[in-house]
Amino acid sequence: MRSARRTRNLAPAANPDSDDATCTWTTERILALGATTDLATAAAILGISRSAAYKLAARDAFPVPLFRAGAYYRVPTAPILRKLHLEPPPVSPISDTGGAGADEDDGYSSGDRDTTGYGAAP
Repeated sequence: MRSARRTRNLAPAANPDSDDATCTWTTERILALGATTDLATAAAILGISRSAAYKLAARDAFPVPLFRAGAYYRVPTAPILRKLHLEPPPVSPISDTGGAGADEDDGYSSGDRDTTGYGAAP
């Protein structure tokens, strides 16, 4: 009879419905990471193994720029998007002027108009 110590328990098969098994990185999902991410996540996005990513980072050969923050590597997400030829969705400009300069008074607001009579054309 075998001892319990020598008996091997097999790991259960990976669930194909889990996020780890079918990890699809989209532009939105990468943007949701924030401005930077850790090296292991950046490696997963780029399709590099974790150990290879750390070896590349140590040799300063990682495919995108990264920086070291203490004992950790941080990778900006914008270069990852550029490397994958993905662009973030366009950001619409916020208009806080409310259309100033384009009113019915030929583009002048009441504070800009010369009401003194000086300098007016004859």
